[in-house]
Amino acid sequence: MLLGSAGLLLAASTAAAGAPPAFDRDEQGLATNGQTIVQPAGPRKQILAIIPDRTTGRDWGLRYLAEAIDDFNRIQPDAVFCVGDLVQGYSRSRATVRAERDDFLEIVRRLRVPFYPTAGNHDVVSGDRERSERAFEDEYRALFGPLYYAVELELASVVILNTEDGDGLVQAGFSDTQLAWLDETLARLAARGRPIILLFHRPLWDHRATNWDTRVQPILVRHGVDYVIAGHYHSLQMLPPKDGIPFLVLGTCGGAIDQHPLGGQLQHTTFVVVDEAGAIEPYHQIAGTTLPVDWITKEDQDLAFRLKSARDAVVIRGAVPDALGAPSEGSVELVLKNPLDRAITLSFEATSAPGPWIVDDRDPRGEPITRVWTSRTAIDTFNPSTTDIASPYRLVLPTEPITLERGASTSVRVRASADLQITPPAPPPFDVVARFEDSKGRLVPIVLRQRLPIARTVTLGGSLSAATAYPIGVWEWTPYDTPDANPSAGFARAADGGLLVSVRVPDLVFSPDARPTDARAALDDPLGDAVRLVLGSGAEAREHLVTFDADSSEPRVRTLAADGKRLERAEGVSAILTRVEDAWSLQLSVSRLALPAGESLDDLAFNLGIADNDETFHTQWRWLAPRAIPALLRLGDGGR
Repeated sequence: MLLGSAGLLLAASTAAAGAPPAFDRDEQGLATNGQTIVQPAGPRKQILAIIPDRTTGRDWGLRYLAEAIDDFNRIQPDAVFCVGDLVQGYSRSRATVRAERDDFLEIVRRLRVPFYPTAGNHDVVSGDRERSERAFEDEYRALFGPLYYAVELELASVVILNTEDGDGLVQAGFSDTQLAWLDETLARLAARGRPIILLFHRPLWDHRATNWDTRVQPILVRHGVDYVIAGHYHSLQMLPPKDGIPFLVLGTCGGAIDQHPLGGQLQHTTFVVVDEAGAIEPYHQIAGTTLPVDWITKEDQDLAFRLKSARDAVVIRGAVPDALGAPSEGSVELVLKNPLDRAITLSFEATSAPGPWIVDDRDPRGEPITRVWTSRTAIDTFNPSTTDIASPYRLVLPTEPITLERGASTSVRVRASADLQITPPAPPPFDVVARFEDSKGRLVPIVLRQRLPIARTVTLGGSLSAATAYPIGVWEWTPYDTPDANPSAGFARAADGGLLVSVRVPDLVFSPDARPTDARAALDDPLGDAVRLVLGSGAEAREHLVTFDADSSEPRVRTLAADGKRLERAEGVSAILTRVEDAWSLQLSVSRLALPAGESLDDLAFNLGIADNDETFHTQWRWLAPRAIPALLRLGDGGR
């Protein structure tokens, strides 16, 4: 034990890989506080980065190269290599190819780590395709360096070969001269006792004229080459080891591709980690996925949060008629307000099954493009259980974007219609997308998800078995919506003029109540599954809460007192719970005496909420009707 400067005992222990450290513990086996963990130096490592092909014929590929250079400058590998095809080449014009090389070098010279190039066929083949013509090859050597060479790093040796050296001509293959140099060089490098990695452009093991198995592979085996990496195919792929040597073909970093990334075609960079024990571990990274430390500043985050959390940015006034039993047509008013200190532009979109978001992180003021990539956020947060994109309602949304200056407001109408439905329809979702310009001049989209309110009218059945099952759904979007399917409820008139309610709740985890004492907490954020029945409106409303005993799971019904601060034992309300696998049911009986004073069931405003609390701190309420627009009860023929 060591004594710290503050007089605390400090443990000098170490952390094991993949597990907590061996902390000092007291007599109860609890780790003592105030320890210091001294981690010894780990094995030394070197990280090599590799740029794949950039052959495109168009300048858009330079963007990926630039993003890769930014990545390397943030990650700081020990060295950066490539597998050739740095330019489009294949041009009759030396000036054209020279300009392409200048574009490449202008970007690569921003690297803050050493760079070792490799020649590809597009870099050295002349425009007239005359195989004895070495003008482009000579220009490459003047600008980039030798066509084949070796690099001795502290923990590894890298050998760069020229795959356009067939029979002494500028064509696919390895000349005898180059292979003789390779044999001699590998023998020397093997004596270093460090791993040896071969880098070159074409996968010449697939080139019949090279005679790989008889001319090349024996040299690699003889000198213990550890890894072979090539490019050219524009398609990432790992090959089975040959004689224990792994072979790897890289994809592109700015090169032309036309298929899905899962087909091996993606813009990426490759990293090779070599440790002092000789282990080699390559991995790949999508080009341009490192972000600068100021990619999002607090100033910009505050704007996004203010817009997303503003309760008055989008306010829906009104509701459309329920299409149950009759065609529906109506409209609501959207009151739109800009809460930011700058202009916002609002657009309106119907919600559909989402695809990936395209993050187009460009500078609209004409600065160089930084990065464009995809985000799965929209897919990962989409909840089909609570977002019924198959709603029968047809929406007519505003088609033109609306720009609101600082503090400005306006209103628009959203029309909706639906054909007659034989089951209660779910509310149609739609999105209001608010865009603002951040401190870097980028347009930031903030999605404000909406659901169109429906004026529910509930017809009481003559019995619960004959009652219509109404969905209990989510009317206001929240990222905490659970994946359970929507509950349902049926309503019937009791013999004494009271109300019968039958609730069915698909639920992955049934959660009893932790007995909250505060009335508001119990109603708004109960610590378990709950049912809330609101009868009437205004000051005369009666609110009944059903929770479940933590010991027996028996229903416990309480009523909100007149002072709105206490929950009292309910009079005239009873509940029966039935549990089955992955679901539970509740039958509520509300006597006529438990209704609001002077109220009958006919035309009674009411609402039913179900809280699903799957042992979390995020209670999810779903409701029969929007909270601001309660449902209305109607007496059915069977109830008279």
